[in-house]
Amino acid sequence: MQSHGILLDSVAAATPADLVPALDTTAVRLLDAAVPGLPDAGPHDPRLRLLVPHALALLGHIAAPSAAADALAVATRLAVALHRTGDYLSAWETARTAADLAQRLLGADHRSVLGARSRAGRALFRLGRYAEAEAALRAVRDAQECLFGADDPDTTDSGYGLQLVLANLGRREESVALLRDTVAGRRSALGPAHPLTLRARASLLEMLPAAEVLTEEGGALLTLPSECDRFLGPDHTVTLGAGHNHAWALYLLGRFDEADREIRRVAETYVRRFGPEYPIVLAARQLLSRTRAALGHVEEGIELMTDVVARRERDLGPEHPFTVASRQLLDEYRSGRWRPPQPSGG
Repeated sequence: MQSHGILLDSVAAATPADLVPALDTTAVRLLDAAVPGLPDAGPHDPRLRLLVPHALALLGHIAAPSAAADALAVATRLAVALHRTGDYLSAWETARTAADLAQRLLGADHRSVLGARSRAGRALFRLGRYAEAEAALRAVRDAQECLFGADDPDTTDSGYGLQLVLANLGRREESVALLRDTVAGRRSALGPAHPLTLRARASLLEMLPAAEVLTEEGGALLTLPSECDRFLGPDHTVTLGAGHNHAWALYLLGRFDEADREIRRVAETYVRRFGPEYPIVLAARQLLSRTRAALGHVEEGIELMTDVVARRERDLGPEHPFTVASRQLLDEYRSGRWRPPQPSGG
């Protein structure tokens, strides 16, 4: 209610011109306090969406570039928070509109404007709009690399988002090359123990073919979950994600028992933390269906995938690429065409 009162046009109109900057600063401060300081993955929070019109109205009202940069930083953090609760449409609309509003004062090449457009591109990917996401993230990353350098955290963040799009477009070699660049850039700029560095390395467990997982980093990649546990703790989102991707690598290696135990543990933890509808919960349960089927429990795999497909159809729509892929896997189980990966050494 405090934010609402400050942002009303009537309040601004009644404020003497020399006090407007203080009004803007106060509004930014109030919004900043209402948005999570370090957004983490979590269940849907409808309160976040209520802040969006206030953040955008403030950006539309502010006249000073310095205040606009501060307000854009808050709006972008709000978009990240929305994204990490699975509200991808609100995240995209918030980041895109905030960037458009702030660009009039800050310019297209301002670091914060580019950062907001990068977040909009990440949300487009989650919405299944891959071509738009690739175009947006590639343009932003190219500008960031030119302005700030290849290893700048903003550049590598856009690169991380772009490699996800490329992988889902079937362009694995491009994706892996960009992911390796992202790992190197984050290791250089942020250090080996930073959560973003560890997260990028964990993505290699998912993206690399089984044979390359065994040789990457001299074989150290397969011990990454314990490394994340040591640096971040067992319940950190990055640690759980590393365990998830580690289970996938074990599955590709044909180590089905180990993969099954690990992904079951991760999936159960995800459900406790995020609830049964959260996107990464469904991804984990999809992998669990594969490990169960690989161990001979095909009917259990069908049951798991039936639930995943139903939830993805409801949450993402029947034509979203994630939904289509899940439905194809379920059809393969039911038709008897599905086969597990051939065991590999290691």
